[in-house]
Amino acid sequence: MAGTGQALAREAKVVGLRDFSTPSLEAVERRRWQLWTVAFVVMACLSAALVLMASSSARSVGLFSHLPVRVGLVLLTMAFALYVLEKEVHLRRLTRLLLDERVLTAALSNRLKELAALLTVGKAVNSVLDLHQVLDIILSSALELLGADGGSIMLLDDPDELRAVCVRGNVHAEGARVQLGESIAGYVAEHREPLLIAGPASREKFKNLILQDAPVDSALSVPLLNRGELMGVLNVHAGSDRNFTEYDLRALSLFAEHAAVSIANARLYEAERAHVNELVELDQMKSEFIATVSHELRTPLTSILGCVQTMQRHDLDADVTADFLDTIGRQGHRLLRLIEEVLEVQRSTSAPLLTSEAVDVSEAAGLVARAQSALGRELTVRVAGPLAVRADPEALERVLINLVDNAFVHGGAPVEIEAGPDEADGRSVRVSVVDRGPGIPMSDIPRLFDRFSRGAKVTAPGMGLGLYLVKTLVERQGGHITVTERTGGGSAFHVVLPAARSRVEVQGQRT
Repeated sequence: MAGTGQALAREAKVVGLRDFSTPSLEAVERRRWQLWTVAFVVMACLSAALVLMASSSARSVGLFSHLPVRVGLVLLTMAFALYVLEKEVHLRRLTRLLLDERVLTAALSNRLKELAALLTVGKAVNSVLDLHQVLDIILSSALELLGADGGSIMLLDDPDELRAVCVRGNVHAEGARVQLGESIAGYVAEHREPLLIAGPASREKFKNLILQDAPVDSALSVPLLNRGELMGVLNVHAGSDRNFTEYDLRALSLFAEHAAVSIANARLYEAERAHVNELVELDQMKSEFIATVSHELRTPLTSILGCVQTMQRHDLDADVTADFLDTIGRQGHRLLRLIEEVLEVQRSTSAPLLTSEAVDVSEAAGLVARAQSALGRELTVRVAGPLAVRADPEALERVLINLVDNAFVHGGAPVEIEAGPDEADGRSVRVSVVDRGPGIPMSDIPRLFDRFSRGAKVTAPGMGLGLYLVKTLVERQGGHITVTERTGGGSAFHVVLPAARSRVEVQGQRT
């Protein structure tokens, strides 16, 4: 730049612009106009003199009759023409230097804008770790850097799918998903190479193009790569008043390198934050577990110890002794049930995979009904035709027992088991346990299946593990469970499991 400045000053002095160390193009053009105006006047006068000198009337004049005068006029004309040509050459050289300087200045300005945008991204990396804020800063900086009308950032959501997570200037692209190899972003993600598009995009080359709110005449799309790993794609587009160049593509590619780092850092921060939240939740659950188990185990133990101490200190008659023994037996069974419930939950989450076979729904529900009848509970079973599910027989029986016991304890009779094809999915079977109790408050439903969750109005003893165990066993068998309010009062728990051919058909094929 220093050499260019010296050349400009030197050329300016040669052409007579001594008052300008760095003249403008306008001053050069004015100097050229002055030069050629003077040249026209002088050349016109010299030409007129030469014409007079060549005429017969001029020869009679003594001045033009001398040969040296004639030669002098010709030489003067040639010298002035050479002078004008020399000044024109220097003026052209000065114009070229000024144009080069303007190009360098524009390039430097663009470079400064690029560095400013990169600095903004760097600040986002160091000061902002929320992913949505980082993406918004990146896209805003990219649009400002290139003077684009709109754009989007699409992140790799699945191994073969991109999802638009930040969009500007195109409503149709919000939340859009494209497969790798489809559309412009999918094409760039698959080839991992930046792409410049001039004019409308080819629908033959780019399948399933995302619609645009306004016509796009120029677009850029670059991959977001961090240490060789594809994070997503950065897209920008403009209308007819802006045509991107290869320089813009290089600038956006460099910008994308820094943007990918900030996205990777934000994702790492979110993963670490989720891990910390999980650890905090686990610690809280551990504390709740200890407190709940301590409270629930203390109650039956206190009753047992109280009965034993009373029997040791006093001579009691047979009836009182029988009452105390009955209390000890009931509290002992209660203590055993609590311990078994904890062990069941532990086994449900850490045991090997459950078996999967065709289980007759009517038979499984009948076994549960007979077990409840032995406890003096009346359970109605209604199964719509022969139905079979793919499940583990023992796990399914445990699920139904827990739901029925929950219906009798927390709900109210009559309790029924209903089964039939799932209307939402013809390939599944729905088994429902319904009761006529007071129902479940809406505030309790979101945490109903959580571990150690107990409703605000629940007074019956327990640790809040029954429904959590049910949900775990159902999901491990490939199904899901929901709860709804029953028409006329009460609750309905719906277990949906994959349908299977009846056990009779399966056994017939095996034989």
